Amino acid sequence: MQDFNCPALYQWLLNQEQQDDDNRRFYSSYLLGHVSLAEAEFEDNPAECFELLNSNVDAALAEDRLSDEDRAGIRALLNEGLVAQAH
Repeated sequence: MQDFNCPALYQWLLNQEQQDDDNRRFYSSYLLGHVSLAEAEFEDNPAECFELLNSNVDAALAEDRLSDEDRAGIRALLNEGLVAQAH
């Protein structure tokens, strides 16, 4: 994804973390670390950053002991953020 903007997604997630919704706060917090790690590794390469972020989130969701609802919520928030940061 060439138009991926990791800093914009990070900022968007920070804003979501401030919402008055416990699930949204949890999902945002979960994703912020993954975004930071991907950006640190591929700051100047949006496509690689996007790929690393998605693969790391997929791997973590497979390993972490989360409910199916939480997994779906995290993935949905990430997808929402990807759309938001592209605009």
